[in-house]
Amino acid sequence: MRNQRTLRKTVELAGTGLHSGKKVCVRICPAPIDAGITFVRTDLDGLSIPAHVKNVSIDHSVLSTTLLRGSASIQTIEHLMSAANGFYLDNLRVELDGPELPILDGSAAPFVQAFRDSGIKEQAVRQSFYTVSKVVEFEEGNKFIRVEPSRELTVSYKIEFGPRLNQHLDFTLSKHAFDSAISQAKTFCFLEDIEKMRDLGLAKGGSLENALVIGSEGVINPEYQTYQDEFVRHKILDFLGDIRLLDRPMVGNFTVSRGGHAFHTRFLSFLLEENLLTTIENLENVSSWVALPCPVPV
Repeated sequence: MRNQRTLRKTVELAGTGLHSGKKVCVRICPAPIDAGITFVRTDLDGLSIPAHVKNVSIDHSVLSTTLLRGSASIQTIEHLMSAANGFYLDNLRVELDGPELPILDGSAAPFVQAFRDSGIKEQAVRQSFYTVSKVVEFEEGNKFIRVEPSRELTVSYKIEFGPRLNQHLDFTLSKHAFDSAISQAKTFCFLEDIEKMRDLGLAKGGSLENALVIGSEGVINPEYQTYQDEFVRHKILDFLGDIRLLDRPMVGNFTVSRGGHAFHTRFLSFLLEENLLTTIENLENVSSWVALPCPVPV
């Protein structure tokens, strides 16, 4: 069992949005019990959007996960959400002065480091979890997710990008695991896709310092690569962020093939629409999950 958790003090980060290319400052603040995770646009009179799948814009979540309220959006939330999931944070107020979170180094590691610098405050209410009430399979074209009821969080993820890139990894969320095995995995793209993304008004803030770029002969900036199989690890990072878009964390045994942000969030919406989620009040071994500093790559 574990209690709800928030930060001990506010932390600040600044950088450039991956897609907008705009400079942005973000303040991640403690939040009270049962507040959940909420994003606040300080440049729009404090407009707030709870981090929940019902507020996700599927049309704008092709290469990132985007929240939308009216005409106001908050883009590329997945790395922060993944860090919150991996570091077991339940209640946060995330303030930013622009439309997109900073990409930083392209991974979740800067957010994890900020959380570590803040310290964690345990709150006086037990945290409950979601799992599925039965085995669920969700499929769209060649994309596939299967989830089995479980009292832990495991992910078996496979990516296939033609002959150049095929990777698979099994991951279990446990003490140190997110920090060491997932958090430092950077976002990536293929060299030939950069021009296409920019023609669509995307990737304006991308660089060789915040994304791994795959050319015809392999990664062209390997000095920024942490893991040999970094690409599937980053997909798991994104997935852990996307499935945190509920009012509490989710556990289950997940198998994912060729996923993506829009597909992940459509899957969550499907679980809600079909009433396939059930609540677990107590997890016997969850106290062993609590994330501690362990910045050693594998």
